Amino acid sequence: MTDDPEVLADLADAVMELSRKLDPRSPEIRDVIALTGTEVAVIRQVHRHPRITPSHLAELTGLQRSNISTALRSLEARGMVVREHPDGNARSVELVATDLARENLHRLRAHWVTLLSRVDPEVRTRADEVATALWRFDDAIGNPDGRG
Repeated sequence: MTDDPEVLADLADAVMELSRKLDPRSPEIRDVIALTGTEVAVIRQVHRHPRITPSHLAELTGLQRSNISTALRSLEARGMVVREHPDGNARSVELVATDLARENLHRLRAHWVTLLSRVDPEVRTRADEVATALWRFDDAIGNPDGRG
């Protein structure tokens, strides 16, 4: 465990640089439908949380409802998201990723695997541990009390 501010800042810097290289809008990825940063944030949460409501989506992404609405209209027009009403509640809306969105995500994840497979095998053996740690950082940052 470390409380060293420099180590934590270096971790954040490494995550930012890696995320730039894994950007889903990269021109290297020819088979993936190009999305804006907001659309990427929205579709990721729709994938992670099937049948999410627009309100919950706004809460998870930290985006304004107007930005969520714009992104959803675009994703719907591209055939990547549909709005459905839960049984017995015509006023509520739930968001569902389409097969096209799932195929797009599959292609993107395959691209990421190709990129990350370049890493030394000794480092890759710790990928599960690192991913778990990063998700815990994400949870902690996302929680108001800072614990995750």
